[in-house]
Amino acid sequence: MQKMTTMKMIKNENGVSLIELLITIVIISILASMGIPQYGKFVGESRVRSAADDLLQTMRLARTMAIKENRAYFITFNEAGDDSFSIGFDGDGNNKLTDAVDGFESGNVRTVRLKDYGNELVFGTETGTGPDEPKDCPACIDITGKTVEFGSTAGPVRQVFNPDGSVEFTGSAFIKHTNRGITYMLRISYQTGKVDLWKWDGDKDNPAPDVVNDCTGTPKKCCGWTELR
Repeated sequence: MQKMTTMKMIKNENGVSLIELLITIVIISILASMGIPQYGKFVGESRVRSAADDLLQTMRLARTMAIKENRAYFITFNEAGDDSFSIGFDGDGNNKLTDAVDGFESGNVRTVRLKDYGNELVFGTETGTGPDEPKDCPACIDITGKTVEFGSTAGPVRQVFNPDGSVEFTGSAFIKHTNRGITYMLRISYQTGKVDLWKWDGDKDNPAPDVVNDCTGTPKKCCGWTELR
């Protein structure tokens, strides 16, 4: 008797109608369309920040190793290909980290490539003075891709950390997301070797930023930097 009652209940249960199924699919599609752009922005932000943190820690490590081993340590840019940076000591004094006598501690020179964090990440350089001037922003100071400058160094562009903790050059290295306009900056303002990390306060498509500058016309760009550490 119990078995027959159970079977009858199962047969009497109503299924999901086609209209209800379509409504559910539409709702899910709307929610997905709202969430995917935000997720993409979050992923882009995370990748740029991770790459910037890696360079920051690498610079600080180079300074520490220079003091520890009582010899100069280098950070070279784009020596191992576009949008890469390397850390090591220059064993033969040719200002490069590509020779067999060069190394890192007791091992090989370490190289990081921005593409490991995403194909849309590139280095940039600037023609202005950086965030020391409140009006300066990526749109205003002409950040271009795949290049970086420290002082007037070349062949390769590099930063040198001396055994006393000081640096040879002052300058900035920008890491940016080419599509989303997210930009971080590693800046060495003084030859004492202190490295600061900054983040641009807006993106390149911001039509109504809190701080504006007329350098690029309409729409005005967000011009401002926040020092993170």
